[in-house]
Amino acid sequence: MEQTTRPTTPSLPGHRGPARRSVLGSVAAGAALVAVPGALGACTSQEQAAAPQDGPLSEADLAAVLPAYRPLTLAEPDIPGVDGSTPGYTTVPTTLVKSVPEVPGSGGTYTAMSPAWWTTPPGIDKNSYFQAVNAALGATVEFQVSDGNTYADKLQAVLASPKNVPDWVVIPTWNVPPRFEQGVTALFADLTDHLAGDKVLKYPNLANLPTDAWKYCVFNGRLYGLPYPSELVGNALFYRRDLFGQLGLAAPTSADELLQVAKDATDPAARRWGCEDIWDGAQLLFGCTDWTVRDGKLLSRFENENYREAIEFMRELFASGAVHPDAVAGNTQQAKDRFESGQTLISADGLGGWAEALARVLPSNPAYDQQPMDWFAPDGGAPTLYKSQPVSIFSFIKKTDDAAAIDEMLALANFIAAPFGSEEFQLVNYGTEGTTFERDAAGAPALNDRGTTEVTSTYGFLVSPPIVNAKVQFPQYVRDFCDWMARQAPHVTEPVFYGQQIQDPSQYSSLGKPFDDLAKDIIRGRQDVSALDAAVKEWRNSGGDELRAYREKFLTGDEAS
Repeated sequence: MEQTTRPTTPSLPGHRGPARRSVLGSVAAGAALVAVPGALGACTSQEQAAAPQDGPLSEADLAAVLPAYRPLTLAEPDIPGVDGSTPGYTTVPTTLVKSVPEVPGSGGTYTAMSPAWWTTPPGIDKNSYFQAVNAALGATVEFQVSDGNTYADKLQAVLASPKNVPDWVVIPTWNVPPRFEQGVTALFADLTDHLAGDKVLKYPNLANLPTDAWKYCVFNGRLYGLPYPSELVGNALFYRRDLFGQLGLAAPTSADELLQVAKDATDPAARRWGCEDIWDGAQLLFGCTDWTVRDGKLLSRFENENYREAIEFMRELFASGAVHPDAVAGNTQQAKDRFESGQTLISADGLGGWAEALARVLPSNPAYDQQPMDWFAPDGGAPTLYKSQPVSIFSFIKKTDDAAAIDEMLALANFIAAPFGSEEFQLVNYGTEGTTFERDAAGAPALNDRGTTEVTSTYGFLVSPPIVNAKVQFPQYVRDFCDWMARQAPHVTEPVFYGQQIQDPSQYSSLGKPFDDLAKDIIRGRQDVSALDAAVKEWRNSGGDELRAYREKFLTGDEAS
């Protein structure tokens, strides 16, 4: 599965962004994939699996399976998007639109498996939010919520037993298992005949989803997934602008300045260090991505000189003493706490973590000011940013001969995918006024204590409307976010294989794993940089060259040139 970055923090209501709580994961190819032999073995027992793709789909093939695109704007954004950047809303419309006139469900009951990177919400019997949304849906969705940090293992167990697969399954893109293109045809419903072309117009909110997102839901030439679209750029290097100001520091604009400002901010006697372990941010800073084409040759991340340069930069950063000792020791669980308390002043994170931090810190520290740095090239020039893959999370409907059940679930998805400015969006994101949310002085909805417990990204993980920033409780944050994204947008380019569903042969799925530990060791001075040369040679000899040859089949004419 081609992937450039991983979502890192859960999206808060009103901010339809990527989702994962843990620190930014390795973006190395194949890093988080697990095999699901039971599920894949079930393919042959249930039906003959479709042949995996062996090259990019033609435009004609894609056109035959993709839903028509009919953009829908219920409320004009206060901050329009620029070059694909995120539009923003700082105010709530006076009147919300009912985008789904009739109750979409017809009384069905469906189980749904979903991850959570937060405390598991109460079950449906004790959850007023679930009860309110289900009542509006006219159907019952019973969530089976699992710990997001171990979700891959849970998927492995569930998909290995087809009889136990829930009716609706959420799969983050970084948890899609090897050979899934074989198992998907046996386990999940083919949605092509329900949604392709003008058939999607029966579901206007689904027709509002971007075409690139639907493309990424195509497996073996057929449409299977429902998308949770991604941000144009998903990650940033954040700094504490409030503390920078107190210390007389300026945001860096080159790699050398970043190193220097981290050292200048460090004062162990004051229990303050310049940064966390920003290895994942450094890879983005140095333009590392899974695959690139140089002089007509396809190169992996590890073979690129910029990967080595990123390691060398991090090695110097660690040697300088500017990295918090706990981060040096590998303690990432407390990274957010250290950054938010001012023990560290620079950290790498997903953009969803920004709003999350504000909600957590501002009540006790109104002066708190976390900002993303504008990306820059290592030498201080214009950066090269790689567009996030168009989908960060999928959901799949279990295969069934009951076409009416599939239609009902798609009708529910249409309700859930309602955009900002709709009654449905407010319900899905906040629940019911007076029960799970109240309004602030400006009329913006804000979760109360009960809402904080009950309202989580459950329905939203099944399908999501196009990305917007609608955290109207934090209007300055919305402006800062959208302005930052608009400044980055001109520097964004599509990575090789952008938007293609490619799964590497399972024998190559762990080829990149040794680089995870090796990078940590080199950065911390436990191994010399020269150890990278031997690792790259071993990668090539152990199947890297064969993997490259496999990937080359998916190059388009523009990418190959």
